[in-house]
Amino acid sequence: MSDYKINNTKSGRFDFLENIETSTPEDDLKKLSKLSIFLKEKRKIISQLEMQLAEAKENERQLSQEEIPMLLLKNNITSVNLEDGSEVSIQEKIRVSLPKKDVMKRITIMKWIIENGGANIIKRELKIEEPEKGVIDFLKENNVFFEDKKDIHASTLKAWFSSKLGMSKNSLQEIEIGDVPIEANLFIFKETKIK
Repeated sequence: MSDYKINNTKSGRFDFLENIETSTPEDDLKKLSKLSIFLKEKRKIISQLEMQLAEAKENERQLSQEEIPMLLLKNNITSVNLEDGSEVSIQEKIRVSLPKKDVMKRITIMKWIIENGGANIIKRELKIEEPEKGVIDFLKENNVFFEDKKDIHASTLKAWFSSKLGMSKNSLQEIEIGDVPIEANLFIFKETKIK
């Protein structure tokens, strides 16, 4: 008889009642086998739950961004009150992102943002292998390796585009959707809002 016992509970936790000092290598191997099987089962359950979650999220997205907005727009309805007292309406939203891997596309959209009044939202980060005193010109003149990275935080980029497109409260449209370069990965959609 082994000196340990695995108690499986509803929460998926287990307790060990063991005396490490008196366990034999044979007992430890049995324990290892049981624990490994238990781990494999848990990983399988997690994988199945992750697949179910991904499917549920996709179903929610289809309802929120496609089916309900389509029905409301088809019937020229901006909002409707349900029997339970909640209000269903749609709002226009955007999704936008900078290219991560394609440097040329990233340079193109950064240049366009600067040309359209967004220079102040760009964050610049310099990473230097072995820091020296001075500025970029000094580094270039002295052949010091550095990475010059320009970035815009995702929420800042979204807010900037919302404002420029006139989609934010109290903002006037300054740019047309058709003028936005494809490199911005701009996606405008309607989403269901339930209060």
